[in-house]
Amino acid sequence: MSAEHCCKVDRVRAAHDISPPGRANGALDTYLVDRWTGRGEAEPTGLRTLAEWFNKQVLRAVYREHGRPDSSVRINSDYAALQGEEIPDHQRAELLSELAADGIDGESTARQFIGKSTLSRHLKGCLGASKETPEAETEWEIDRIRVATGSYRSHLESALGSLDTKGRIAGVDEADLQIQATLSCPECPTRVNVETAYEQGYVCEDHHDDS
Repeated sequence: MSAEHCCKVDRVRAAHDISPPGRANGALDTYLVDRWTGRGEAEPTGLRTLAEWFNKQVLRAVYREHGRPDSSVRINSDYAALQGEEIPDHQRAELLSELAADGIDGESTARQFIGKSTLSRHLKGCLGASKETPEAETEWEIDRIRVATGSYRSHLESALGSLDTKGRIAGVDEADLQIQATLSCPECPTRVNVETAYEQGYVCEDHHDDS
């Protein structure tokens, strides 16, 4: 990382001269903070939505640099394809081939995209921004996961109890039933249960900085 840039967000912004929409006043960082905190808006904008907006501006800038049409429809569809969202591998490969024909390295462009955790660190760590989040909005998700896991355990225990009565699984009544909702890192074999990920704020310590 260059010493003149505070993080990946700032480095990518500078590389492509990303700026806020014409209707917004001030610098990009001001725009991002205002949208995230809801300053001047009816509701604050989530990190995922903001990161997606930023990434699409990166893609649009790259397209313009190479004379490729950059309509919103094309940007939206191509961005989804580069992210691998609900699109077959061969269609993504076709897009990469089209981009290469226009002089664009699609894989390299995708690596410049940021994730919500990267944006969060930029807003909080680099810019010192913060916002109050109602407690109800921070706890219901993990509570729902616990309820779902508990319900799943209850159904399994009932079914296993029946199998034990029928003598279909020897020793099932003495076995220890382990049920965990786990998350896997897409870059390495690291696996962690959801509650641990919730407490530490990431799935994999080595790769949670990647976008």
